[in-house]
Amino acid sequence: MTSLPKVGRESFIVLLVVFALVALASWLSRRTAPRSPGRPVNAYPELFGEAVPCPGQAGVLEHGRRSEQLARLRADRYAYDPRDGIRAVQRYREAEACYRIAGTENGVHRARRAAAALTARVNSDYAAARLNLVNALEQERWSDALSEIRRLLLLTDHVGRHEYVEWLERIVGRVVSKASTAS
Repeated sequence: MTSLPKVGRESFIVLLVVFALVALASWLSRRTAPRSPGRPVNAYPELFGEAVPCPGQAGVLEHGRRSEQLARLRADRYAYDPRDGIRAVQRYREAEACYRIAGTENGVHRARRAAAALTARVNSDYAAARLNLVNALEQERWSDALSEIRRLLLLTDHVGRHEYVEWLERIVGRVVSKASTAS
């Protein structure tokens, strides 16, 4: 058996290198391709931002007690309206700040523990709703997807403009129409 001439071998190697470069370029372009409007955004907003200050310096202890009381009421309503969970955490944080100014360590610890527990619960529900939405969309369970979108929109109501919230608002119409035709 004869070997390829030297020019033929070099052409074959150049052809292999070109093929490898084309494959690498197409793989890299697929990885950095922009998101399609139907796919979920992975960069979701955090629900709880920086610390909440106590509004004012006069009557801080009374304001802390009132904020904690309102937080408890909102936390009880969280099961019915997700926005109340967000508001309750904010009120607990406000109460904690007021108790800190007033020098009431028991109040600070109580409000901090309540805020941490409710924050964990809300963040857990938020993660579950995001996962449930992705699964419902993939499995074309439109009514389930719609209920998760509504829950997520309520949870992120206070966030304002964010890519994830805008994506939810964009897909809700399509999901509503598919849910109505499926039932």
